[in-house]
Amino acid sequence: MIKRLRDYFGGKRVSFDDVHLELEGWTAFQLDIARALRYVPYGEVVSYRDLARLAGHPRAQRAAGTFCARNRFGIVVPCHRVVASDGLGSYGSLGPDYKQRLLALEGVTL
Repeated sequence: MIKRLRDYFGGKRVSFDDVHLELEGWTAFQLDIARALRYVPYGEVVSYRDLARLAGHPRAQRAAGTFCARNRFGIVVPCHRVVASDGLGSYGSLGPDYKQRLLALEGVTL
């Protein structure tokens, strides 16, 4: 895992799809959002609305945003790939500058 993180932050295309997550106590909605997020490809972004739709909850974009703000699995559940309809959006306690940096590593410019 450490090698993959180093590679990722070194600008290499890396997948974390096989990383096991401790999901005990999560709601069905949270599990749906996490699964959908893990399918957003490296170097691509979706809106909060798109994420909610991908997760099977088309009217829950605000709740999807709340999930992302509280996501404790960072790079593995890639909330940095979710953007607001009018731009970058926020990124929890790490802030939009960090989100921008992660997206830039993946070749995304907004």
